[in-house]
Amino acid sequence: MPNTLSIVIPTYNERENILKLIKSLGEELAKNSIKYELVIVDDNSPDGTAELCEKISKKRKNIIVIKRPGKLGLSSAVIDGFKKARGGVIGVMDADFSHPVSAIPRMFNEIEKGADLVIGSRYAGGGSTKGWPVKRKITSWGATMIAKMFTKIRDPVSGLLMFRRGAIDNVRLSPIGYKIGLEIIVKGNYNRVAEIPYVFVNRKIGKTKLDAREYVNYLKQIASLVAYRMSRKVKIRSGA
Repeated sequence: MPNTLSIVIPTYNERENILKLIKSLGEELAKNSIKYELVIVDDNSPDGTAELCEKISKKRKNIIVIKRPGKLGLSSAVIDGFKKARGGVIGVMDADFSHPVSAIPRMFNEIEKGADLVIGSRYAGGGSTKGWPVKRKITSWGATMIAKMFTKIRDPVSGLLMFRRGAIDNVRLSPIGYKIGLEIIVKGNYNRVAEIPYVFVNRKIGKTKLDAREYVNYLKQIASLVAYRMSRKVKIRSGA
């Protein structure tokens, strides 16, 4: 489906958010005449997120649900979603409304104008974060600075992204860590990049999935990407 947008949404204990997100996305994309499907990848949420989505998917052919056997990691969930996505354009977003649905049509518009990869950016002009404690700001800043060794993109660790399917064709993505966007930035097949500013808002319902283990995994991911760049002699990737 070359003109269809596939949005991959990893979930874990998002029962209170997912119905609202499905409704909000549907309204926003219909308003902008964008054909779409949702690929919801759930890591066996004990709150019944997957079962709720499966019930909806029986009535909606554009909703695909992947229920995994356990909490196997954010990046691996997204990669599994890529494998099931049928659209010519693929997006990734969180289920907790930290990524605004209003950004999705703007990102898709950039793809239609010729971009191969679009990053939802908290650090481009007009972008920001809202409601973050100091510790979260410091860790995000540190993660961003480390990732800058690979790219000039202003928000290389953003979890909100969109790209043409060809960007990941024959690309071996690692499931280590939770920054799948950085994997695509370093390894992907693309030329033109666009960054779309957005305001990241802390979740209002549920708890964050980030913990010390995820930060350790991020450092492992960085080490893996450094080895990849050295073996392939990959240059620093430019932004927009």
